[in-house]
Amino acid sequence: MVIPRCRQNYCLRHGKKVYVMRKVKALALSIVILIFLLTGCGVEKTEPENGTADRSDQTADDSETLDSGTDDTKQPEEEIAESEYEEAEEEAEAKSEEKGHFEFQPIVIASIFRDIMGEDMCEAYGNYVEAALNGEDEFAVSSEETYAWMIGQFPVVCFPILEEYTESDYGSAYHNGRATFHYTIPKYEFLRREAAFEDIVTGILNETMRDDYSDFEKVLALYEYFCKEYTYDYDTYEEMSDRYIEELSAYRFLTTDHGICSECAPAFSYLLLQAGVDATTVGGNCPRNGEGHSWSYVTINGKNYHMDPTYGMDSGVCLSYFMMTDAQREEEDGYKKDDMCVGCHYKDEHNGDQYDADDDFFEPLWGGYLNSWDHDKKLIYYTDRNGYDAVFDYSSFE
Repeated sequence: MVIPRCRQNYCLRHGKKVYVMRKVKALALSIVILIFLLTGCGVEKTEPENGTADRSDQTADDSETLDSGTDDTKQPEEEIAESEYEEAEEEAEAKSEEKGHFEFQPIVIASIFRDIMGEDMCEAYGNYVEAALNGEDEFAVSSEETYAWMIGQFPVVCFPILEEYTESDYGSAYHNGRATFHYTIPKYEFLRREAAFEDIVTGILNETMRDDYSDFEKVLALYEYFCKEYTYDYDTYEEMSDRYIEELSAYRFLTTDHGICSECAPAFSYLLLQAGVDATTVGGNCPRNGEGHSWSYVTINGKNYHMDPTYGMDSGVCLSYFMMTDAQREEEDGYKKDDMCVGCHYKDEHNGDQYDADDDFFEPLWGGYLNSWDHDKKLIYYTDRNGYDAVFDYSSFE
């Protein structure tokens, strides 16, 4: 670097000035040391009044102690570092153990859905899934009616990406025990997106659940996750009043982190199925405003419960829509059991009267808000409907 001439002159002057000052300081320091030696040699050393050893002697002793222990004794800093490392390692191992290890299941079907649709249709669905995952476009099916109902109902709640990227060939699809379908995107692109979708599903499950969670705890963990991580798509809701929107699906919900009830409910139920919890969807029209709505229907220990993750979103984890009975579902929004469609309307347009959700074990939670919960102690900490902190013990439900 070239220094400007004016800067060079300053540096030279400044350097000489510093050099002279250093000489003066060195001379002054030498004089001080000489005076100290001359005055200190004839002075008798006395013990301090506090009885402690002379500072120089103490320093020498300390030095000898450190020298003698250097090879055999760890320094405090080394002990702390090793201790912190061991604690961090144990914590990392504990966190690793707390994570879930769920694997993707290509075929998951709710028990209610299976009962309604029948084994023949479930078998056809299995053939359809296998064909799609192999990049094929034809599969075995017993009849044209079975094909039409299966491909129109199963993908919505049993495999969202199939609903998104495959379509029926309709009238020309069925021929002599086999049926065809087509992909709405290139096959290679479908297979790529399907693999990515599997990662999304297992990623959510392994983030929110542990392997030792009960079915109820899986529902609770996923409900909390939906309430906090997803948002309602008000723009799409408003747009629906102007036109029919075909793009709605559970796949869109899970890949964009927002949506409306007809996307949120099947997404919630689908993830529970992937986690091994029996769940399907239910829908009905609200008598108060005539609007249709969809939510989830969970079966645990042979008992049914209404779950509405859509109303839980953006609510601060409101528990009014958590593990509801038929009566609570009606009390909250007016949806009557006899007007509901549970699972699918293959046999009946309104089949809600065939199923009961009447276990009110979770009634104390309704109207409250979740704060936290403890898997080991089986306790839910929440703010109740009156605004007081409360604790709910669910151990007897397990």
